[in-house]
Amino acid sequence: MTNKDESQDKTDLREISEVSDAVLMSNDPVVFDTRIQVHENGRRYKTTFTRKFRERKIWEKPDTNELRSILPGSIASVLVKPGDTVKKGTKLMIYEAMKMKNIIAAPFDAVIESVEVKKGDTLPKGALLVRLKPQEASGRKRRGK
Repeated sequence: MTNKDESQDKTDLREISEVSDAVLMSNDPVVFDTRIQVHENGRRYKTTFTRKFRERKIWEKPDTNELRSILPGSIASVLVKPGDTVKKGTKLMIYEAMKMKNIIAAPFDAVIESVEVKKGDTLPKGALLVRLKPQEASGRKRRGK
């Protein structure tokens, strides 16, 4: 591999800083698309990224105004509709997962912006259940994304 190829293959370390604490602590890491080379105390270490690592789903910051399912399951009942004003702790729906009925409650004072499910829906993990619009409380507004 020539220096020209290496510079084209090199990726900004900040883009994949989650790869390893060792890389971040190293004085001279070299990061390529498919492998990492770390120089630590005169020793040279090389490793390659696994296919699973390269094809993983990149983490995204969740939207705090969306409620999503954390397990596959089904909707036993929906207790709210769009436009309803709810207080923190108000029951929004009953979600059945692993033969248990789970109460989904409002995490903060809000207005129901949309209800994305109906009674009887079967959902995978991560499905959007309800979208909330934070309600202004005592002059302060809760921030979303």
